[in-house]
Amino acid sequence: MDRLSHRGPDGRDAFVSGHAALGHWHFWTVPEDVGERQPLQLSGMPFRIVFDGRLDNRPELFAHLGLDPEQGKHISDAALVLHAYARWGEHCFERFVGEFGLAILDEQKDRLVCARDQLGDRTLFYALRGARLVAASEPWAVAGADGLKPEINERAVAHYFALKATEDGQTLFEGVFELLPAHVMIVNASGERKWRYWQPDPAKKIRYKTDEEYAEHFRALLEESVRCRMRATTPVGVLMSGGLDSTSVASLAARMIAPQQLTTISYVFDELADCDERVYINSVKEKYNLRSIQIPCDDAWPLKDWEDWPRNPNQPEGNPYRLLKERAYRRANQEGLRVLLTGAFGDELYSGEADWLSALLEEKRFREAGRELKRHFRYAGLGRTLEAGYVRRIARRLVNKIPGGRRFRRKGQAPAWLTSRAAGYLSGAAPDLDPAFELKRNILGREAANSCTEEIFNASRHALDLRHPYRDRRLVEFVLALPAHQLYNRGYYKYILRVALRSILPENIRVRQQPTPLLSLFRRGIEREKHILQARFKDHGAVWCHFVSADWLDDHWNIPVTPETDGPDALVPWLCVSFAAWHQAITSLFMESRCPPIESKHLEPKRLLEMERPDAVNRTANPGLSYWETCAR
Repeated sequence: MDRLSHRGPDGRDAFVSGHAALGHWHFWTVPEDVGERQPLQLSGMPFRIVFDGRLDNRPELFAHLGLDPEQGKHISDAALVLHAYARWGEHCFERFVGEFGLAILDEQKDRLVCARDQLGDRTLFYALRGARLVAASEPWAVAGADGLKPEINERAVAHYFALKATEDGQTLFEGVFELLPAHVMIVNASGERKWRYWQPDPAKKIRYKTDEEYAEHFRALLEESVRCRMRATTPVGVLMSGGLDSTSVASLAARMIAPQQLTTISYVFDELADCDERVYINSVKEKYNLRSIQIPCDDAWPLKDWEDWPRNPNQPEGNPYRLLKERAYRRANQEGLRVLLTGAFGDELYSGEADWLSALLEEKRFREAGRELKRHFRYAGLGRTLEAGYVRRIARRLVNKIPGGRRFRRKGQAPAWLTSRAAGYLSGAAPDLDPAFELKRNILGREAANSCTEEIFNASRHALDLRHPYRDRRLVEFVLALPAHQLYNRGYYKYILRVALRSILPENIRVRQQPTPLLSLFRRGIEREKHILQARFKDHGAVWCHFVSADWLDDHWNIPVTPETDGPDALVPWLCVSFAAWHQAITSLFMESRCPPIESKHLEPKRLLEMERPDAVNRTANPGLSYWETCAR
């Protein structure tokens, strides 16, 4: 519990009985939860719950459970889960819309039931050690339980440097696992049992006659997603850039609370004009009379004051623009906000746009496909069009339709920067999602879930609850069922959003075609903090050398990052610096808490310089979204 104190600005409670102990840190962000003490037990029910999260389909659940909606004003989300569990048992979780990580002590059946929401926006980590289960919302709290010596999990570290998530939930701490999104785990005297309780229906297709019909349905779902996330004990703010996603969220939120004024928090740049989005930010401000807080960030470059950065004990810092986030979170806290909406994960939501050409061909819209392809050639050129992989996607879909065709997949190569030792740890296990979603893993994959949950630690340090309207399950299911030409059309990405928010978004935002890059801020950090990088990379005895080729890094770390050179390999130097700092910090934390120092079962510092360095393998190009801009959002 002490290791999770940053999550509980409203205090804590614990319950111990027999062979079970439950604890909960309180953070009341929705009105129904205020004053509630967890672990919670309702009169007449032999269940006790600890619940982290929020339910967004309360009226629907009240109706199915036969509860009076007026009564619902006094029923917390945790209590509603207990009512649902009493009615439907472990099958209740598939009925929930929202985000949650929970554990229910079922004293009647003498078992513990753990569950996580469908998209994985809240966390639950656990370790099974003999006859004991330890579970918590963060892995480092589990890792140090019982005074055991935590060890580094090399397989998970190799995946970290490969920019991949482990498919089986392994974490950086040996023996500590993450309960995967959309999974239930039951633990009793007989052992543990886990299963996936939800995934989208791969056969579901939504087909309308006009773009306007698609847009109307989309807008209704997005409005409902924003509305649900505005249920809060304090006024809600929006972390708003000038991009399509966050300005859409802010515009819808402002319309809902008018004439009350919406507070938005934005980064602005005076010196780095190519990073500045004030022209778009001010367009929304003027249209909806926002209370727009604009924070100057020319001096918030990556690695500035590196030694003073907050260290997340659960994992290395994943965001080189952490100072931007820290300033925004700090200001939100000063403004008395507890809930901050974001436009994050909009890019992932529309990631199926690359199938636009194959979708048009499948619908026999050949003339339109030809016009779009011609338009794309004019806009992007032949080379970039071929690199984007539209033709490859058509070929892949055709092969998949052949009986047994999904088996004929080219085996992916390990990234060029990995050592042979690290490459050997990469998982070959297939995800448990339906193969129909293999091309849309940006929406449902663990990488997106990890990006969402890694910010919980940093936001909670400022008593903030981040909410992401683009991560609503209902919205995700709808977009997965759309034809891809609704995601990319007439030269515009996020086409359905642009149509849906006509007259709602300022027009200069609605028709903009290029995101604003932050590469100038990144380059400023490299130039001004080069000494930090040089010192780290000259140390070939550092722990990252087990996983990243020192020769590859020597050749690549100082290459200027441009829109043309940006990609996964541009992130590797940051991963090395960040991992070294995390490893040092976590060792100190465990020593300060009187736990034995953290170790790795296999890392042997004396042998680091004796290790052979593998020849680099060919790396595959990834012409997708900018890694640096994705981090900043």
